[in-house]
Formats: sequence, C-alpha cells, structure tokens
Amino acid sequence: MDKIIPPQCLGIMGGGQLARMFAIAAKQIGYKVAILEPDENCPAKLFANYHIVSKYDDKIGLDNLAKHSTVITTEFENAPAESMAYLEQKTLTFPKHTAIAVTQNRITEKTFFNSCGIKTTMFREINTLSDIAQINTDMFPAILKTNTLGYDGKGQVKVNDHAELEQAWETLSQVPSILEKMVALAHEVSIMVARSQNEISCYPVVENVHVNGILDITVAPAQISKGIAEYIEQAAKTIIDKLDYIGILGIEFFITETGEILANEMAPRPHNSGHYTLDACMTSQFEQQVRAICNLKLGNTRLFTNAIMLNLLGDIWPENKTPPWDKILGKYDNIKLHLYDKAEARPGRKMGHLTVLGDDISILYAQINEIKLLLGLN
Repeated sequence: MDKIIPPQCLGIMGGGQLARMFAIAAKQIGYKVAILEPDENCPAKLFANYHIVSKYDDKIGLDNLAKHSTVITTEFENAPAESMAYLEQKTLTFPKHTAIAVTQNRITEKTFFNSCGIKTTMFREINTLSDIAQINTDMFPAILKTNTLGYDGKGQVKVNDHAELEQAWETLSQVPSILEKMVALAHEVSIMVARSQNEISCYPVVENVHVNGILDITVAPAQISKGIAEYIEQAAKTIIDKLDYIGILGIEFFITETGEILANEMAPRPHNSGHYTLDACMTSQFEQQVRAICNLKLGNTRLFTNAIMLNLLGDIWPENKTPPWDKILGKYDNIKLHLYDKAEARPGRKMGHLTVLGDDISILYAQINEIKLLLGLN
C-alpha cells in the first residue's frame, strides 16, 4: 500500500464528536474529509469538505462516500460490518469488516481474547431459558449484557441469582446475551493501540472511573506497577496484530484486587479515555488514526505531562443554560476545554470534555474536584 498524502480525501463513517476531532486532525495536516452521517447538524459537519446525509446501510450514500474517499475509516463501534464490507469493494477501508465484526459481539470478542492467551472474567452465553437454568450459582453476582449494541451502561443489568437473571433477560427483550461474572476491582484501565501496515504503537495505560456506567474521569498515566503496565501493552499489541487491525483501537482491562489482569472489551475507533492525548501527548489519538490508515510513520506517543480528563455530560446544562465557563477558564491556566457543538444538551449525553495538565497528580485531582463543584457535580 502506498502512502496516502494531502490533499487526498479521508472518508469516515459517522459524524459525531469522534469524527469531528478526527476531521480537525486531518484538516490540520492538509487532507480533505468526507463524512457519511444521517444527522444534518452533526458535530463533524463544520470540519468536513463533504457531508453525505445518508443512513449507514444505504448503498447510494456508501457509493458517494467511496467516490470521494481515498481511504475510509469509522468513528463508532456499531457501523454495520456489512456496510464496511461493501465499502471494501469500492476503496481502501480500515479497519476491515472482519475485525469490526469481532468487536461488535461480546461473546465473539471475549472468545477472541481467550484465543490470544489473554484472560477475561468468566462468561456464559444466554440464548434460551434453558441456558439460564444451567448457570451455576458460582457465576453470581454477575452482569447480564446484550451480545450486541449497548454502550455507556445501556443494555446491561446486574443480577444476583437465577430469579433476577430471568427477570433481567425479560427486561432485555430475551435477545442473545452474555452473563459476565463480577469481580472485585482494584482498577479499571484502558490503552490505546495503533497499527499501520508496518508498525504497532501504544499509548500509556490510563485509569478510568465510571459513574452510572458512563466514563467520568480518566487519569493519565494509571497509577499501577510497571510490570502490570508492560503486560497490558504487550497484550494490546498481541490483540491488534492477531485481529489484523489497521487504525486505532481502544482496549479496556480490569485489574482485580488479587492482581489478575482481565481483558474487558475493545472499541474499533478512538476512545473517550484517549481524549487526554489531544493535550498531553506528542501525537493525539486522532492524528494517530490518520497516520495509521494513511500508512504514514506512526506518531510519537510520549506523555509529556500528567493529565486528568473529565467528561462533560448534558446534565450540567440545566434547561440548556450555559455552564459557568467564565469561573473555570478565568481561574485555571492548566485547563483545556473541548466542546463538541451539539445542538441539544440531554442528561447523559457527552457534550464535551476538559483536561487538566500538570506534574502532580494529587493537585490535578484537587482541581478536578473544584471544577466539579463549580459545575454542580458534587
């Protein structure tokens, strides 16, 4: 594959905030950008040369995207694998639909992790009532999740016994599901890993804190041992290589109280926990995605300052009133604010993020807590 250089056009399936930040990175380098997104007022619209307003599985729209694009990638995990397979027949498309399909089914995903020699929590497939009856009591407490779709805590229910499991399966409309045994966690961490035709590169392991199933903060780097970080980096390289994946991939891991390292799930795109790279790393995850799909030299991933990223959800826009940015931007000289220009703020909707930067993690934690108070989050 030859290198794809500016001003050629990069296509992307989706037009949300991840596409917006990808487009900004691509435009800074000098590429043109085409997006396929049914929402006429999507966040990426202002930074795209071409906005194809189309459903993700409409062949006319897909043909139009392929016509404009030298290479196509994706910004969300549920881009139809069939659509990606169709695009592969038209132009270069990364990651391949076969890799995306693995990430879109939780049973397939965990089975793949295990095939790489990487442990996961215990899991069982639930397709019928008889599957529930055969579950041993040592699987509880557990979380029942739909096999496909679902994110930010959606499509999952905590269960403590067979009766709750049956009820939860009813709640999830009896769709094919996975039951995952809960484990005592010391840390939830993630890593961004990129692969081009010629090389693999990892970002530092970061720690994540979730509230109501949605990422609240990411701490970079994770406060874990060097040995654990090195194991996770090597596991990420194994996963992306065996998946034959080109692009950037987010992988989440659990570290249990007993020190076990368990792969949880992966996202075939830039990841919320990688947003800190925009301000704290030599190369952002979005520029790295551009470099990987264009077969350029992967960028340096060095973390040149510690950072904590805070997600900004629609809850801090009460009645769509503007949050007190003046109090925050007027007080801190080490903060980077990123708003996604979404038309409507809704509870739980990701509207932006901010990152505080500095050497002392304890000071950054204190600043994040102060900012949360100003935003009415504590």
